[in-house]
Amino acid sequence: MEKVVFLLVVLTGFLFNVLPWLCALCSRKASGAKKLIWFLLSFFGSWLGYAVYYFLIVKPEWEDSTARRNKRVPRNENGMPIKMVERN
Repeated sequence: MEKVVFLLVVLTGFLFNVLPWLCALCSRKASGAKKLIWFLLSFFGSWLGYAVYYFLIVKPEWEDSTARRNKRVPRNENGMPIKMVERN
């Protein structure tokens, strides 16, 4: 199941990120500077999509993992958690 999901993510990434600028390079409808402009627009558009994905999906998970690291449980020499008692 995990392999199928991974393959779907890779295929979707290819279709939305790589295929548009490859089509712009291989297009017979545009030539010269127009072909270059279409390639650059689609290429940078794919990076814009990646930036949105990064800041919405990847970065929040990364920030959560650093917050979890700061809340480490103290452990003894056997690896067992030490119960901390708050004293006033």
